[in-house]
Amino acid sequence: MAGTDTAVVRLSDLAHGQEATCFAALIKKDRGVDKHGNPFMKCHFRDKRSTAVAPLWSDNALRIQAEAWADGIAYRLRVRGDWKVKYGLQLDIIEIRPATDDDAADGYDFYDLVESTDYDPETLLASIHDKIERCIDDPYLKRLVEEILSEHGDLFKKMPAAQSFHHSYTAGLLEHVWSMTRVASFLADHYGNYYEQLNPPLNKGLIVASTILHDIGKLRELEYHPVETKYTKEGCLIGHVLMGRDLVRETARKIEGFPEETLLLLEHAILAHHGKRDFGAPIVPQTLEALLVSYVDDLDAKMNIAARQRLNSTNEGEFTDKVYALDNRRLYKGIPREAPVDHDLNELA
Repeated sequence: MAGTDTAVVRLSDLAHGQEATCFAALIKKDRGVDKHGNPFMKCHFRDKRSTAVAPLWSDNALRIQAEAWADGIAYRLRVRGDWKVKYGLQLDIIEIRPATDDDAADGYDFYDLVESTDYDPETLLASIHDKIERCIDDPYLKRLVEEILSEHGDLFKKMPAAQSFHHSYTAGLLEHVWSMTRVASFLADHYGNYYEQLNPPLNKGLIVASTILHDIGKLRELEYHPVETKYTKEGCLIGHVLMGRDLVRETARKIEGFPEETLLLLEHAILAHHGKRDFGAPIVPQTLEALLVSYVDDLDAKMNIAARQRLNSTNEGEFTDKVYALDNRRLYKGIPREAPVDHDLNELA
């Protein structure tokens, strides 16, 4: 497909009769049989703004090839738009292949194809690595965190933090961890100075490491999908809390001389991060570090839920609809300013 003269346009900007190159994520494939008994497939593609269907009828040479197309990944397509009054814009696929990093020169950005964080994932990840460098003094703990992020970085940058509760969009887990590390490191400094007589002192490095790894089990609990993330079998039967502890333990065992006390305290913070048994915690926080991590986790999740309810509310009243995750309360929207506040999303240190 490289080297064609076909213009590159967003899928959501494709017009009827227009032939163009588009980047889109494949979100699902529907199979069926027409009234004559012939098999067909409908492939649903999307970018961040719209979804379009590419029907592949029995005589389409791509129908068999489409069996190998994978849900949840991005494709580079040369298509022709075909507007149907009953079905909306449909796609006539001329050529297709998986998108690659080399396509960035033509405007490819996976995060522009799906509902995702408003922040640049690479910038978020760089901020987290900066916190590792500046806040974790223990070389064993630092190496553990860095090795886990290195091994699982690609998935960590895409996975939502939850199926539907909070940060439930592509790169939501990364955003959640980034936000938590900022809050947790600030509180670690505050309370470390506040209670400087503690011996041993409040362990900021352990707090930051626990914050980064508290939900790492979600990489095994959930199966990434750009629209509908699902639970894995293991996720349903075991859950991310224990799976995260297991992943951390497996990595620590590969690091010769990893201190048992450090591993124990890190495991405890991960196991206790839900705060209460009623919230799914196998154990309640019994260290100051685990207590702080659990409160920051709960705060960040609740603020995400509340803020997104405000941002996405479509009713015309002064309050949002009831928010199930916040005890069915309704949130007051306030009086809007004449001009929105301009935030620089790149100031993420």
